[in-house]
Order: sequence, then structure tokens, then C-alpha cells
Amino acid sequence: MVQKTVLITGARGGLGEALTSEFSNNGWLVIATDLEVRILNERDRGERVREMAMDVSSDTSVGAVAGQLLKEAVQLDLIINNAGIDRYFPLSETPVSHFKEVFEVNVFGSYRVNQVFLPLLKKPGGRIIHVSSEAVKINVPFMTYPISKQTLEGYCRTIRQELRFLGIDVTMIRPGAIRTPFLENVKKMKNPVPDSQLNGPFEKFAAQAHKEIGKTVEPAVVAKSIYRIAAGRKTRPVYKINNSMQLSVASILPFCLTEKVVHRRLR
Repeated sequence: MVQKTVLITGARGGLGEALTSEFSNNGWLVIATDLEVRILNERDRGERVREMAMDVSSDTSVGAVAGQLLKEAVQLDLIINNAGIDRYFPLSETPVSHFKEVFEVNVFGSYRVNQVFLPLLKKPGGRIIHVSSEAVKINVPFMTYPISKQTLEGYCRTIRQELRFLGIDVTMIRPGAIRTPFLENVKKMKNPVPDSQLNGPFEKFAAQAHKEIGKTVEPAVVAKSIYRIAAGRKTRPVYKINNSMQLSVASILPFCLTEKVVHRRLR
């Protein structure tokens, strides 16, 4: 049986580390990428895991890794776009560079990786998985993450249709809260804008946000689900894992109603 190969972005810690372990434990060769070469703990580093430093927000960095693998005639069966960042700030006051930083990783990072690594992806039979978020269901003040994931999902639906002509399958995973350091950032958020006119509402948002997270699951649980999806014969456009009923209900309410509720709680 020929060994399969997966490229995983954002492989250091949290879901990325769980994905690396899950796929390698199931016999896949994992090319685990993140900003630093030392991605996994020594005990987790095995012969089926190859660590490579790659910054998904950099054309040069992504191109260098793809070029190296191309030289070695590596063929990919799967790309998992897992890299992502979260930032909290008033969009009406914060410099555009902060907003661009989120999109460079969460949106353009996937765009860049998919395009540059396309020559290495098996055709037909290759797959691309994007890790989105159930946060796409909401838009609330001070959160850029949902906006970036909404854009990512629009992009994903488009290339799913394009790459179908090449026999490449593209899908999205929409997980709910995962028990990772990512969630700890919610408790530590600070308004980066000096003398912000919105500091009062922001502080109320910061005090309440972590209480709204809901049920969390371990990264390994989500990784196992993603592995089953990757190993299946066909995929759907979107898969939901540990999605919150409360958030699902909120997403179908009229925006004018949710807007009033948010304003009342933060004013």
C-alpha cells in the first residue's frame, strides 16, 4: 500500500498538533508546517512527521517550501489549511494593517498555499480541507475572526467548483469551540487603540466574551473527525463539529434584533 502524504499548516499546538498526530498514527507522512521548525515535542516527533518552517502570509516562505518539495518530487494527497489567528479591536479606529494581518493568515494564507502547492497535489484524487469556524454565523463588534472566515468560506465554495474539473475535492470544516490556547486569548484581550472612544463597550465585551464560548471539545476529537472526512470516498461542501445550538439559533434571528441585544449588553 502506497503511503499517503498530507501538508498541514499551523501545525504547532492545538488542533494542528492533534491533526499531525492523528494522520501520522494512521500511517500518513505528515509535512507539518508552522512559523518555527521546532513544531512538536520531541516525544511526538516520529519518522512519519517532517517539520518545515513556513509562514503562510509570505509568498517567499510558501514558495521556498513548495520549491523544496517539488525538487524532491513529493506528491501530496491532501492539504489541510489550519493556520489561523484571532485579533480583537474596534474596526472603526484601528489601523488597516491590523485588519490586513488577520486576512493575510486566515484568507490569503489558504489562497497562497493552495495555489503554490497545486502542482504537487495529486490530480485526480487530491483533496484540500479548510478549517473554518462556526463563528461565521455571527457578526458582533470588535471581532475580525468571523469576517475573515466568512470570506474564506466564499473562496472555498468557488475553488471547490473550479478544482472539481481537475479531480480535486475541496471541503470546509466548521468546528465549534476547541480546548486550545486560542480560547485563552479571549480572556486576555485588550483594546490596542490608545484613548479609544469605544473603550467602555470594548471592556464590557472583553468581560463577557469568554462566558459565551459554550461547550468545548479536545483537539484530538476534532482531529479524528477530520481524519475520517479526509479518508472518506466523497465529501460534502461543509462539515460541522461541536456547533453551538445557541449560536445556531442566534444566526437565524433578524439582524435588527441581535443588533439591539448586543447594543443593550455593551452600552
